[in-house]
Amino acid sequence: RSEVKMMAMLIEQLKVEIKVYLRQPLYLLFSLLMPVFSFLFFGMMYGNVDYNGFSFFANYIPGFSVIILFASSVYNVGNQVVGDKEKGIYKRLSATPISLGRIMGVVVFKGFLLALLGFVIILLLAVFRFNVTLPNPVIYCVSYVVTIVYSLCLGFGAGILIDKLNTYSAAMMAFFMPMFILSDTTIPLSMMPGSFQKVAMINPLYHMTNVLRVAWDIERYSSDVKGFWFSMAFLVGLIIVAGIFVGIKWKKKK
Repeated sequence: RSEVKMMAMLIEQLKVEIKVYLRQPLYLLFSLLMPVFSFLFFGMMYGNVDYNGFSFFANYIPGFSVIILFASSVYNVGNQVVGDKEKGIYKRLSATPISLGRIMGVVVFKGFLLALLGFVIILLLAVFRFNVTLPNPVIYCVSYVVTIVYSLCLGFGAGILIDKLNTYSAAMMAFFMPMFILSDTTIPLSMMPGSFQKVAMINPLYHMTNVLRVAWDIERYSSDVKGFWFSMAFLVGLIIVAGIFVGIKWKKKK
């Protein structure tokens, strides 16, 4: 009975989180509507174009999936964690019987559901609007779920590291556009100046896009083995470094 009651409480809390999210149209626009409309726009313009020997959709479906990941996982989850910290919500909850881990877990799970929803919408549009065939649907879907978890860890970690909501929002707004442009998602990176291409090598969105493109079409791996493993190494290194800083900050807070 206690497990059933706990599950009912988690579901109710999740409903509240989703209702609060839907009341914030800016978040909805940024994390779901903008990527979907962008995908439709670019799909209608360039759907028949090849890029580096691969179709438009083999390149840009993984890219748009990554943009949804960043918006719903890194931006939204981190933004909520920082906002709740600044309001003292977690500090007050720590003095109650309510589990702080459960509260944060629901926030993260909401981000997971939103990222998954955006992903499903993109795939449905690709299949039914543009008649795209998914070459490796199982591998790609599993890889995307793993990438969601990775992005949620980054977003939650960023929320722990930053204490002021204004600072977090300003940083995300300042970094998002350069990260978006240099992600090789809408504008091919090969068309950009060499200096921009070098900067893209420290852009996590670019590396996540690389990994998901290989998951979409395994044949891409043989054409860029070094690039794939460099992206994997970068992403693993980034999460390790971020985890170290979060651990230090968490200990100081305690």
